[in-house]
Amino acid sequence: MPIFSRLRRFLSPPAGPSGLAEIARSVTVLETCLTQQLFPFFVSDLPHPERNPFRDWETMSIPIQQYALRDVVLDQAFMALLHAGCPVPESACVPDPEAVRALQVRPADVIRCAPFKGLTASCVDHWPSNYYHWIAHTIPTLHVLSRTNRPIRLVLPERMYPWQFETLALFGLTSDAHIRLQHGHQYAFKALDHITFVNGRADFAISDLSRAAYTRLRETVGATAEPAGRRLYIERGTSANRHVPNESVLADSLEQLGFERIRPETLSLTEQIRLFSEAEMVMGMLGAGMANIAWCQPGTLVYELVPSHHINPCFAAMAAQGGLRYWADLFQTGATQENHTDEASLALPVADILDRVQDLIARLPQT
Repeated sequence: MPIFSRLRRFLSPPAGPSGLAEIARSVTVLETCLTQQLFPFFVSDLPHPERNPFRDWETMSIPIQQYALRDVVLDQAFMALLHAGCPVPESACVPDPEAVRALQVRPADVIRCAPFKGLTASCVDHWPSNYYHWIAHTIPTLHVLSRTNRPIRLVLPERMYPWQFETLALFGLTSDAHIRLQHGHQYAFKALDHITFVNGRADFAISDLSRAAYTRLRETVGATAEPAGRRLYIERGTSANRHVPNESVLADSLEQLGFERIRPETLSLTEQIRLFSEAEMVMGMLGAGMANIAWCQPGTLVYELVPSHHINPCFAAMAAQGGLRYWADLFQTGATQENHTDEASLALPVADILDRVQDLIARLPQT
């Protein structure tokens, strides 16, 4: 199984002049995520188990830490930090670490941020408009920050979507003090907190803090406490990224099996949380919409379709974290290199998928 670039980077120690711990005034360990094998969460006794690319995979062991930093500069484009004029590669979540290592302070672009009587923290990465990144990186960070007894000033993207504003409101973190980053600028802070979730290093771990954050939002919006038997298929729709030209054939057949066709981007965050909390089964292709399994109740069955050019276990880890029952099948796309933003059309093996769906449905609890 090819190893995708982000996991390779996480397994190697970050290179550069210094790490976050070296430049921090203090470091607080919030939790320690332990290695865990995924097979206990897999649906058992399925034919062709070799199709599951994660059958021998295990989650990562990693500490979740909060770094209290001093005298740092934040680069808006890469959402990477610099200290004493040197980049801190460990602070960034980007596909190309070499670009971060080449960063320099650009004095003409630097905005100096006024001191704040409270805690200032960055809570987004270089891709703030991506729903998965927001769910996996920002929401656990907001959960941690909102538990403090100090005023909070967040460092946020200039452009935000309604579901992002909705998230801040659900956590009680709306404020006029927040800093909205402008394109192309760098920001100098006397004090800035950084939490491990922001740089994506917990994506392949099982975090109690993440699970608590998702449970908290389910409770905040009054979501159901038990699955309500809904079967959801997350459509790719018109998305250029991993577009599925024969999706309507698959979706029409799934409707005959009791599935609802869902386009999460058309729903508010509260609507998504409530909908997925009612699911007994969720199915979809690897993509941002699958991040909604964060709202599923323990025991919900998740079936993920994984393209061969982007074998990413982030949703396998998220499923295990939530106590969900999980299965993935790999399908060949013909691409020869890993590429998570490929705009190619990917025809799905509909007959094989439908066979698998019926196998999975047979293993749902009988009511």
